[in-house]
This record gives sequence, C-alpha cells and structure tokens, in this order.
Amino acid sequence: MKEVILMIIKNINETKELAIKIADELKRVMGEVYLLLTGDLGAGKTTLTKQLIKSLGVEENVTSPTFNILNQYETTNNLVINHMDAYRLDKQSNIEMFLEEFDNNINIIEWWTNLNYDFDEFKNIKIEILVIDETTREIKIERNY
Repeated sequence: MKEVILMIIKNINETKELAIKIADELKRVMGEVYLLLTGDLGAGKTTLTKQLIKSLGVEENVTSPTFNILNQYETTNNLVINHMDAYRLDKQSNIEMFLEEFDNNINIIEWWTNLNYDFDEFKNIKIEILVIDETTREIKIERNY
C-alpha cells in the first residue's frame, strides 16, 4: 500500500514531533524496514535522523556517519538501527558489505538515491525534505508497505 503525506515543519520542536510519530510507526512495522531520506545539504536529514534514533530508544550519543558511512545503534529493547550516510558513495559503490547488517533491522539511509540498489523490494518510507527558508521545511513522506 502506497501513501503520500505532505507537511510543513517550521522549527526544531516540530521536527522532534515528526520524529516521534515516525519512530512510533517504525516500532509497529515488523521485520526489515528502510527509512530513505533525500534533500539538499543542510535541509535537515541528519537532524531528523538524530531525533528519530533518540525517539526509538537509543541512549548513546548519535552522530552523523558521513565519514565512516554506517553507524549502528541498539535500543534499550534490543532493536538494531543502522544509520547510513551515502553522500560519499555513488552508483558504482559496492554496498554488498552493508546488506547483511540491514537484515531484519531498522535502516535509515541518507542520500539513498546515490546507491544502485532497489529499495522498493522492501518495506520503506521515503522522506524528501525541501528547504523553504532558514527554519521552514516541506516534508514529503511516501510510505511503501
């Protein structure tokens, strides 16, 4: 089932509220799921992701995996969350080494369109963040499962 939602968020508090709603939904989805984020540099992909990972129950410091590509977190109730930043990757990059880590986990991938991989084979939520002004963002959420 495909569903598309458009919304405007105007500040960090609304970003946190959105992260909590997405986290609640991800907790209900059984098995492997992908949260796929796109948007310009500085649009807020990592900000949303950090809030989301915290909302899923991760207590440790959440950092951007820009340089090491993949960070892995475990929640207090044993959910495994993979946070990948594919900004430095491209369609020729071999992501095979990461695929085993993705099995049966929550997988958050920023810049997923840089990868030559068909995520539509799996349950996924695509989030596109468009910058309206310094604090306002248009969020398009497309749920595919």
